[in-house]
Amino acid sequence: MSRDADYIDIVEENQRLKQRIRDLEQADEERARLQEALRRSEEHVRLFLTYTPAAFAMFDRDMRYVMASQRYGTDFGLDHRELLGRSHYEVFPDVPEHWKAIHQRCLAGAAEGNDEEPFPRADGHVEWGSWKIFPWHTMTGEIGGIMLFTEVITERKRLEDTLRTQAKTLLELSAPIVPISQGVLVLPLVGALDAARAQQMMESLLGKVIERQARVAIIDVTGVPHIDTSSANALLQVARAVRLLGAQVVLTGIRPEVAQAIVGLDIDLAGIATRRDLQSGIAFATTSSLPGSSP
Repeated sequence: MSRDADYIDIVEENQRLKQRIRDLEQADEERARLQEALRRSEEHVRLFLTYTPAAFAMFDRDMRYVMASQRYGTDFGLDHRELLGRSHYEVFPDVPEHWKAIHQRCLAGAAEGNDEEPFPRADGHVEWGSWKIFPWHTMTGEIGGIMLFTEVITERKRLEDTLRTQAKTLLELSAPIVPISQGVLVLPLVGALDAARAQQMMESLLGKVIERQARVAIIDVTGVPHIDTSSANALLQVARAVRLLGAQVVLTGIRPEVAQAIVGLDIDLAGIATRRDLQSGIAFATTSSLPGSSP
């Protein structure tokens, strides 16, 4: 009986060992599967950080870099692979205090952003950026740090400023103010008269009236194809503003169809002298601007 019991014990032990081996083999397979999944996940992260067009960085609660995209490094002249573990404030020692306050608010749960903000650098030049910051959370739901998406828009900002300057110059060129004699200015208008052009015209004309000490400003509308309520009111506003500076407005070049439109719109041109053409307007203005004449 003892030999049978020993045999049974040995068989059971063998079975336990075989089961243990199977468990270990399954654990090895599971570990290999998890390692492969981790490798694929890391590869996906690497591809994302390499090829995403966004400038992206992830920080822990101490503002140390957890990851950063290649574009982030390119935009700021850095190697994104060398940022990991470094403090953001070490990498950018010139970070303004208000930015640090934003970081702290976002670490506390806020989400903030700005489509256009200047960023003065230590060497004196100014970068412009668009950015968004929001917190990221751990598996337990706690805030683990913040994520930053940013875009350097310095070149775009310069281009926009250039375009605005060019647009302003074109507006000025589309409404040139010509001094023709002492105290007389002529503003020949060509093309449609919209709100932006009317505002530019008013600013330019008022400046010239003061600069030249003009007593008469002739606005010639021969080249304006159409006058509606909006453009007529714009002309009236210009005339009133010029009169407040002590000068008179003479409106010339009103074609018959434009005159009919003004009458039909019941627009009051009281206080504005009108003449058939620019030549008649200049003759009237020259006489009115002589010493002793009353405009």
